[in-house]
Amino acid sequence: MSTAMMVYLAWQEDDWLDEILDRFSEVRAMVPNAKTFRLLKEEKDSQQIDRYVVIVLNAAYEQEECRQFLQQWEADGRSAHDSLYIVGLKPDEQESWQRAYPQANIIVITGFAVEFDYDSVLSQMESDLEGSR
Repeated sequence: MSTAMMVYLAWQEDDWLDEILDRFSEVRAMVPNAKTFRLLKEEKDSQQIDRYVVIVLNAAYEQEECRQFLQQWEADGRSAHDSLYIVGLKPDEQESWQRAYPQANIIVITGFAVEFDYDSVLSQMESDLEGSR
């Protein structure tokens, strides 16, 4: 049996977490650090959770630690089928993150957050979560 799950990784609560919680009934919100990586890896190894479909990483803070987490996740080899969204970046950071993680959906909000179309991004995440990628 395959279990689809949304994992939200951030260093603090933010607008993205609020929007995701409003839309999805099951979300695991965690800090993207080594302890979280070990926990998720152990769950995959024990097949408690055999895949994650949507991973949302808010890289607005502690960017080096976020990169380290993603490097571990990719090196583990089982993330190839995960949908990865990187949010919280400034427009001038988008290109370097896209080069480093070409498979990721990089979401940058320009202007005011209240004017951003969260619904279209959350709809894509929902589609990924349902496996219709």
